[in-house]
Amino acid sequence: MARKLAMVLTLLLSAGAVAAESLDALSLKVYRGKDGQTLEVVALAPRESSEAVLQVRGADSEHDGLAVRCKARGTRGGVDYVARHRGADWVLASERESGVYDVFLPGKPAFRVRFNPEATERASASEVLTAHSLQRESGRIAAFEKKAWPHLEKKYTARAAEALTALRGACGTTATFTFDWKTFSDEVMADVDVWAACAPLLTQARARCAALKDVTALTCRFGPALALDRSGSTLVFTTHREGAADGAAFLGRSLGR
Repeated sequence: MARKLAMVLTLLLSAGAVAAESLDALSLKVYRGKDGQTLEVVALAPRESSEAVLQVRGADSEHDGLAVRCKARGTRGGVDYVARHRGADWVLASERESGVYDVFLPGKPAFRVRFNPEATERASASEVLTAHSLQRESGRIAAFEKKAWPHLEKKYTARAAEALTALRGACGTTATFTFDWKTFSDEVMADVDVWAACAPLLTQARARCAALKDVTALTCRFGPALALDRSGSTLVFTTHREGAADGAAFLGRSLGR
């Protein structure tokens, strides 16, 4: 009974995610590689948009199962499906001849796939679109698409470590602190002092040690509005562009409850 309820809940969440993005499939084709790789290509409506969702499986990659939205660009040999990866265009699949594609996953050698009518007959476009929508909701696609910011991440992490040491000394806690990097878009990383926007979580917690009872982890993420949520033993602060200015007052009220 519990399993049935869990399955129903998953289906409802999946349907909601797909509806939220309103993706409509025009067609689905499945391609297979000689080593078990699979490429599913769902062309999206309207046809004039030249967009598709591509899902790659069986490639022994950290990106297995990723269902990413791509732009189809015509070439002399056929078509390239171009996604965003690390803040730049990335050719995910390139047609070499009719019904044959080379697939390029970051960090893996390219592999070739060919159209498979039997697999196409069995496949479901709605499952691919559901996977895409759920991955966008979870932040997996954002993590794939966003630019790498190693220097800024290192700088902000070092500043957070100093503040965390002060918090632990003041409150006698062993709680950890992390940034939810996938929620900080390239635009935010370029324009916002992320540490300044997140710092109020540690400074206000340090002034209110009682609020950390049974808390083992602190997380700062980015969103459209300030929020403070608790998930088990994790305290999650959602900051925004003006978090450096108004985050302290908000957290002062929220942590003091």
